[in-house]
Amino acid sequence: MSATVADIVEEAQRVVVAATEQGTVVRISGGVAFQLRVQGRVQLPRAPANDIDLVAPGGTERRVSKVLVGLGYEAEKAFNARHGETRLMFWDRGRDRKLEVFVGTFLMCHRIPVAQRLDIEQETIPLAELLLTKLQIVELNEKDVSDMHMLLASHEVGSADGEVINVDLIAHLCAADWGLHHTVIRTLDRLRSDPPGYRLEPAQRELVDQRVGRVKSAIDHKPKTVAWRLRARLGERVAWYVQPEEFV
Repeated sequence: MSATVADIVEEAQRVVVAATEQGTVVRISGGVAFQLRVQGRVQLPRAPANDIDLVAPGGTERRVSKVLVGLGYEAEKAFNARHGETRLMFWDRGRDRKLEVFVGTFLMCHRIPVAQRLDIEQETIPLAELLLTKLQIVELNEKDVSDMHMLLASHEVGSADGEVINVDLIAHLCAADWGLHHTVIRTLDRLRSDPPGYRLEPAQRELVDQRVGRVKSAIDHKPKTVAWRLRARLGERVAWYVQPEEFV
């Protein structure tokens, strides 16, 4: 078995390379992905990432498991037996570090189809999906806010991918799902304020506010589906999100 790497970013990159060499697609998400995409551009207070989060295409759970075990990870067998079609959990016991894989879709407070565009980037999921994994959170913490502030302060928003946050993709998903739309708009509004632990510099605040406004405008102007309009009539009288489980 291969020894894992102490640096969490380098270890996540090692896993992606090893999977690719074995014909398996995985991409980095979570705090490590935010760190990779904003490094050297902007720095805000943020607790270091403790876990590695990955995304893999649906139906590849067995291949992904084989890669990870070969790299020195220990499978959480009971969890994987129950949830393996959508989510896998592994441990780097020597470093007491958890690695999770979202298979086919990302489901926390809302469902995000993160595995549909894994061919766009070589290491991480695309910026739009990466931002959405935070925008969909109902109960935000300061780490979540910091990740989004750094991403928006360092990347333009537009209709492309690469180093641009694709607002067309965000608007498209929100136009089909009222619950996701509702949470995303609430989260975007919260990004207009600084959390207790830090304050954005004036230039950063101006950029973030401009880009938040562009994301909201794209969402507002996207025609909504019939299902969206029907669900909107119920509003918050019916729960619009799932309470995510925390697996230790």
